[in-house]
Amino acid sequence: MDATLDPAMQFPTPFLWGAGGSAHQVEGGNRANDWWRFEQMPGAIRHCDSSAVACDHYTRFDSDFALAAADHHNAHRLSFEWSRIEPERGRYDAAAIAHYHAVLDSLARHGLAPVVTLHHFTNPLWIADAGGWEAPGTIARFVEFARFCAREYGAQVAWWCTVNEPEVFAFRGWSEGIWPPGLRDNSRALAVIANQLEAHGHAYRAIHEECARAAPGRTTHVSFAKHRVGLVPLRAWHPLDRLQCHFENRVFNEAVEQAHCEGVIDLSVPGAKRVKRQVPELRGALDFYGLNWYTRWGVKAFASEPHVALPGAVLNDLGWELWPEGLEAALRAAGRFGKPVVITENGVADATDALRPHAIVAAAQAMLRARAAGVDVRGYLHWSLLDNFEWAEGYHGCFGLYAVDFGDPARPRTRRRSAEVLSRLAQANALTDAVRDAAASAVA
Repeated sequence: MDATLDPAMQFPTPFLWGAGGSAHQVEGGNRANDWWRFEQMPGAIRHCDSSAVACDHYTRFDSDFALAAADHHNAHRLSFEWSRIEPERGRYDAAAIAHYHAVLDSLARHGLAPVVTLHHFTNPLWIADAGGWEAPGTIARFVEFARFCAREYGAQVAWWCTVNEPEVFAFRGWSEGIWPPGLRDNSRALAVIANQLEAHGHAYRAIHEECARAAPGRTTHVSFAKHRVGLVPLRAWHPLDRLQCHFENRVFNEAVEQAHCEGVIDLSVPGAKRVKRQVPELRGALDFYGLNWYTRWGVKAFASEPHVALPGAVLNDLGWELWPEGLEAALRAAGRFGKPVVITENGVADATDALRPHAIVAAAQAMLRARAAGVDVRGYLHWSLLDNFEWAEGYHGCFGLYAVDFGDPARPRTRRRSAEVLSRLAQANALTDAVRDAAASAVA
């Protein structure tokens, strides 16, 4: 590292630098889960896109990890596909188990620390058909799966996320109805969030127990990945917009965050059945705060589109406001809990790569400012390494540091210029002039 570099521009050592993806979005061939079945419904996915092949990462993981390693990444976020490992209740598939061992071995060879997510939105069909996350029994089934994975892979994995964005998972599937199971019932959505949080509390204990046996003396880090979205009243002067924004922020951000503090789940929104539950296992069940951050929305009460980008905002390809300044506020909010913070997702849907280079620099600046304010930021995992299947948006949202040509059966990867920005940032472990120059030249 340049000895003349301003210490304020340096990140601590060690620091996690990398990118991520989830199994269903990149692997291809995941046909035994509820998302694959949902994709078969006419109109469910933009342009009738399919995850059938996705990025073909299931067979190409080693070369994909080589790309990340060449870009000086030292970590990678991935998920284990539950429906592969346990295609039927209690039956664990030996080939799938061996596959994920091979994936973890490849990550180790390439110097990438795995950050493993156990539930990234998909459910085995046997779980979905038994009531999914509305069914209380799913809590125990997921904890069994988490325990199995920790026992099987605990010697290879130190960083774990139990569930990804429980609030997004619930509201997309049970309130907005645009993800499986395609329902519109806020009371049921709140119950799903509560069940995922309770499952996290129990799984947290199970993972620690099994990893302590699998890797004695090593520190294991367990969290969930929390999507912290910026919400502001679209019309600051309008009392109903302010009230709606208050309730949404309370349930979507604050209540989910607070649940681990005292082991109490307390979720409510107007017109829905309140969920209040004591879960002792949830208390303190957070070793780090896994922060997913993307954007903010203007909230408008009683509108056909209750969440809209603010007037005049710069938008990404999905119509989300580009607001990297909000990352610092999100980090400060996460830091209130006194835990280390790892940014488990942050990125831009930007097929032309016009916005992403400067957004990466802005994210680094936000992390440095947050650290200067006392937030213990420990890592940055960009979303995503590859363009991938973006759920109901199909292949429309291109988040990848590497573009993937989904029209070509070979699925070629093309390095975007923004990959160089993150590469230099990771290599220097600091926000250097070379990083800024790479961002400037990328969009020149």
